[in-house]
Amino acid sequence: MKSHKISLKLYAKPDTLPVAAQFVAVFHDWIKEGVLGETLIDVVDYGHVHHGPAVLLIGHESDLALDLSEGRPGLSYQRKRVAKDDPATRLGDSLRRLLGAAARLESDPRLAGLGFEVDELLLRVLDRLHAPNELATYESERRGIEEALRGVFGASAALSREGLDPRAPFTVRARTGARGGARAVLERALAS
Repeated sequence: MKSHKISLKLYAKPDTLPVAAQFVAVFHDWIKEGVLGETLIDVVDYGHVHHGPAVLLIGHESDLALDLSEGRPGLSYQRKRVAKDDPATRLGDSLRRLLGAAARLESDPRLAGLGFEVDELLLRVLDRLHAPNELATYESERRGIEEALRGVFGASAALSREGLDPRAPFTVRARTGARGGARAVLERALAS
């Protein structure tokens, strides 16, 4: 992956999403406790924005959001910068970070019942200079995306390119075929 500006989204299981205000308290605790191992700055409640980020956890290296875009709630991870960055491992590292946050949310008693689907993932690269939204980008990045997904999810993923407007971010939807929760997928990825 030529760009480090990676955005990933896992979708919430139907009817498992608690009210957004509960995420505000959880994310504030994450800042206080330093649970993600990176610099976390603030929590913003955007619940008034239709199909936007309902709650945003702002960090120096990355952001996490309770994301209501596409009319499908989920957890979004946006990588902004990382001190030590290897282009060959960017996507895999971002996937593990997203799954780690999802697993932590699923296990928080304040969000009881919350679950994330691990069989579908949305990938966007928010960098039109290094990842223009065109077929050539898809062809050049496809193998690396497939390898990163296989390394984390343990199986081949079916990829489809979306949002073909050149003004939109380069977007790929992955059907991973994975089962279990975020923690199970993350534990398998870390064990391999």
